[in-house]
Amino acid sequence: PIGYLKFDHLIPYRQGLAIQEFLVQRRHRINQERQQGIQHEEPEDVICFLQHPPTYTAGRRIRGRTENAEEKRLRSLGADYFETMRGGQVTFHGPGQLVAYPILDIREYQINVRCYVSRLEKTIIHACEQYGIKANTTENTGVWVGEDHKIAALGVHLQRYVSSHGLALNCDVDLSWFRNIVACGLPEKDVTSISEQLGRDVPVNEVIPVMARSFAHLFGKPVVEI
Repeated sequence: PIGYLKFDHLIPYRQGLAIQEFLVQRRHRINQERQQGIQHEEPEDVICFLQHPPTYTAGRRIRGRTENAEEKRLRSLGADYFETMRGGQVTFHGPGQLVAYPILDIREYQINVRCYVSRLEKTIIHACEQYGIKANTTENTGVWVGEDHKIAALGVHLQRYVSSHGLALNCDVDLSWFRNIVACGLPEKDVTSISEQLGRDVPVNEVIPVMARSFAHLFGKPVVEI
């Protein structure tokens, strides 16, 4: 099966990076040990479900190009700021947003990077369907409701076929944080959340088991809490 870790407290972004690096190296070690005939009983692939405190992140498209003044401005709002190795541009993570970091070897699923990203998109769409929300992809990255309201962002990084980073699905996040940036470099677009679409609070902890089942459906393996 695929195992998932659920963190009940906010995980600082830097700590989230360290957790991912630990699990990526663990997955590489498992691959090496399998070649030596060593088998593992615990799940080899792991998904981290968590929330971050308010944090703005810049992906590798603009990594190193952000002006210090812009970083200072975002930090002055009470948020952290990080430049990362994931794909994509500037986005926001914060309480009420379900972040999923799948640490898995895509070769196990016989897919390439493009297919992996598509599989993540379909996982989000499937989860939204469970709430009666019709989500879709567009010519822009991420998952949308209609053409103009983004409900989830994606950005992945692969190291020798092992994935890290992943997706961020807006559940009951404070959407006003997104007004401080041009989210994902699309000034004419807006953001939305499951809560906004349904007109009621839908907390992250309610969505985690739904997402776990959607991962199981799209990746063809049981997904169990560890």
